[in-house]
Amino acid sequence: MATTTAKKHNVKAVRVRFMVATSSIVFIPTFTLYHSTVLKCSVTEILLASQPLCSIIRKMFHMFRSCAMTGGHMLQDLFINAVVLVAFVAVGNHFLRERNFGRSSPIQYRLLFGVMSGLLASLLMAFSVEIMPGIIIDYRNIPIIMASIIGGLPASLLAGVIISLYRFLHFGATNVTLVATIVALTMGLCIPLLEVKIKSLVHKWLFSGFFSVVIGTIGFLILVKDHTLLLQLLSAYWIGSLLIALMLGYYTNTLAKTNTMFRKYKAESSLDFLTGLYNVRQFDRIYNDITERIVEKEEQLSLLFIDIDFFKHINDTYGHAEGDLVLKELGRVLKNTCRDFDIVSRNGGEEFSVILLDCPPEKAVLIAERVRSTIESHPFSLSNGETVNITVSIGISSYDKDSMDFDELLKQADRSLYKAKQTGRNRVVYENAE
Repeated sequence: MATTTAKKHNVKAVRVRFMVATSSIVFIPTFTLYHSTVLKCSVTEILLASQPLCSIIRKMFHMFRSCAMTGGHMLQDLFINAVVLVAFVAVGNHFLRERNFGRSSPIQYRLLFGVMSGLLASLLMAFSVEIMPGIIIDYRNIPIIMASIIGGLPASLLAGVIISLYRFLHFGATNVTLVATIVALTMGLCIPLLEVKIKSLVHKWLFSGFFSVVIGTIGFLILVKDHTLLLQLLSAYWIGSLLIALMLGYYTNTLAKTNTMFRKYKAESSLDFLTGLYNVRQFDRIYNDITERIVEKEEQLSLLFIDIDFFKHINDTYGHAEGDLVLKELGRVLKNTCRDFDIVSRNGGEEFSVILLDCPPEKAVLIAERVRSTIESHPFSLSNGETVNITVSIGISSYDKDSMDFDELLKQADRSLYKAKQTGRNRVVYENAE
């Protein structure tokens, strides 16, 4: 293995010498001919004068060769940073895609995202590249950008504080730590204030990425005095940071669009478009889930079926558009009148249902009567400012594990509703399974 490596190294050395020799064969005669004919200098004078130039060329060649070799290892290590970042975004999106999470979210969620971003940056620092004792390079600026774009100033500033604390605990109180702290807090404070007016998500990432590497570069210029090393790390830092910012800009922009469509389609598949209540498909899904739980935990369950009395008269008198307004308002009344954890659905047309969780029959009757009386006294506004009053009939059923199954629970509620309508409407009817 060592012999093979030595052979490869010798081959590379031969290639390098060949390139230098070839360049010399082309460059030096041309240079000599030009100066001897145009400037009228002797060949000896020309060769003596060209020695400093050749020395500079040799030094530059060795510097860039060293940068390429060391920078390659640096880029490999920083690639791990990039993989961790993309993995964090992908996994985080899986948990947040159902929420429209952003700067308008409650402050506690934004601060939580700032904590997560700060911890992510600390993880990146744990996989950093140490270029000098106490001086490391990583992409901790990217989580600060992420916190800024999603959570705003509170999130990004908190991320900067966590980064500073990690730096202090891991490396101690040094001049390098002081510079790193100033850089992190400057990014956390300035990025959300500067990018807030940029509309495009991709442009936000690019601008924030550029600003962050400028601030980071100032820190490196203060700390690193070796120009060769500085060139290596700034090349990796600039190229890597801007490429990751561009990639995450497009990636998060795509995720934002797909998440919006996901939430839209999910809402359309489970919610009634008019009232915002659950639709009949979601009612069936929730009902099946609840009944399985009821059997396991032996909880009580009651069900209300609600139907608007003479709703056809509303549509015929005022039109279907006004009837839709009544349905919409009725949905709000039902949500406000029932308990917070009850499941209110529109099962179709003027038919509604309420699943009463952990509710015995006696309590179900009280809730149903409260719903009926509230609707009876509630004025329903039309588009022309006029108000109408409506009444509802309600049928109740309660689950009895000894005498009925859950299909029978639905049938019993339907029978109770039918009896309420047949016996005068605007009433609540509960008939037990017997």
